[in-house]
Amino acid sequence: MERKEFIKSCGWACLSVTSMAFLLQSCASSNYFAKASTADNQIIIKKSEFLNPGTKTSERPYVLVKSDKNNFPICIYKTGDDSYSALLLECTHKGCELQPHGDYLVCPCHGSEFSNKGVVQNPPAEENLKEFIIKTDHENIYIQL
Repeated sequence: MERKEFIKSCGWACLSVTSMAFLLQSCASSNYFAKASTADNQIIIKKSEFLNPGTKTSERPYVLVKSDKNNFPICIYKTGDDSYSALLLECTHKGCELQPHGDYLVCPCHGSEFSNKGVVQNPPAEENLKEFIIKTDHENIYIQL
């Protein structure tokens, strides 16, 4: 193999590996939107929405839901055995849509960070996120709008 062909092959291989790594990373960070219903000014989701399919012990740390009453999704974090927090994914700094990253939320516009309870962890945002009142029963989570 000539030197020119070798360099060309190596270049294509590097480009392919980089592209695959990017695609795999984007798949791993995709968010799960839970199936929800709305009744009496509240969103209702089943607690089983936190379970990963095919497993009985593996749980998602959060799920997202959409509401017709808000322009942004709501992120519901499981913070304990039967405790949850529901946060509007609207940054209090400039109104950008927040992105969940494990146990915290990040604003892609200016870098503000919030805890899974909506508390500002990193400026420029100065106000905590809008939090919704949550009630639960044996199988459902009720988010008061």
